[in-house]
Amino acid sequence: MRKSKKSLIFVLLFIVIAFIFFTLINIQEIMDYPKIEAAGNKVLIPVNVKQKTSKRHYKRRTTETITNYVQFVVEINNSRKSFYMKTSDAYGSNSASAGLEAVASKKKIERYIFYTDKHIYYSKNAATTGEYIRESITGKLIVFCVIIAFISLGFLLVNISDKIAEKRRIKSKTNV
Repeated sequence: MRKSKKSLIFVLLFIVIAFIFFTLINIQEIMDYPKIEAAGNKVLIPVNVKQKTSKRHYKRRTTETITNYVQFVVEINNSRKSFYMKTSDAYGSNSASAGLEAVASKKKIERYIFYTDKHIYYSKNAATTGEYIRESITGKLIVFCVIIAFISLGFLLVNISDKIAEKRRIKSKTNV
């Protein structure tokens, strides 16, 4: 009985840790949810590109990941605001050439724009603020549920292996 209480505490602790982790991933957007306003569907023309390089070190290996961004300028409430969108979100490919080609040819895209005083968010499908928040939360919840499923599966496998080992110990004691 004591073991099952410890196991339950262990599972709840992992759920809380996973929830905190995914909340902190994009805490700014989550904090902006009550303040987000819709600017409507806008036609966006790219004006610039940039690259962001991130390095990850693992066992004497360094892996570099390059993320390409395209800059757009949008007019909201009679003022122009600039923001960057991943090239893959805008044009389907995370390549510098796709971004440069889009800027050179002024390749237009349409997105629903949502904003706060400091940040601009965008969506391909969500037209209202409520739809955008639901769309944003759905992705986070799916990842959270997958992590919880893996943690639960690991916990289940550990418990099953403990039960099998315990039965073998009991059986070996009775056979002696």
